[in-house]
Amino acid sequence: MACEIKEKHAKTLIEVMEQTSSWKLHPEKKPAFGSSSEAKEYVETHNEPLCIEIPVVGADKKLSVKVTSSGEDMVFSHISFDEPVETKVHSSHLKLISSSVADMLNAKLPEGQKVASF
Repeated sequence: MACEIKEKHAKTLIEVMEQTSSWKLHPEKKPAFGSSSEAKEYVETHNEPLCIEIPVVGADKKLSVKVTSSGEDMVFSHISFDEPVETKVHSSHLKLISSSVADMLNAKLPEGQKVASF
């Protein structure tokens, strides 16, 4: 598994995350970014994975998805389930990020639970 994210992938992800108020972007093991500009400044000098914190609807629970790069793909991984899951999205397919990540997580949640919409 990759352990870093390319700057262009990170900036693309930041732009996509500007469209949501429920999903939060943060550096690995650090609090969420306060703004898009703060996130962009951070990724210009750091290449470690970013994480997306995604709430589960109707539960006091949040899932964290690690985002790394593999070639031209962004890799979204969740390792807290019994079996780790991941999905890849080509950097040119921005519209697929939210649905791909939500589908990956919803498939592993107990029946009746789902992640918050983007």
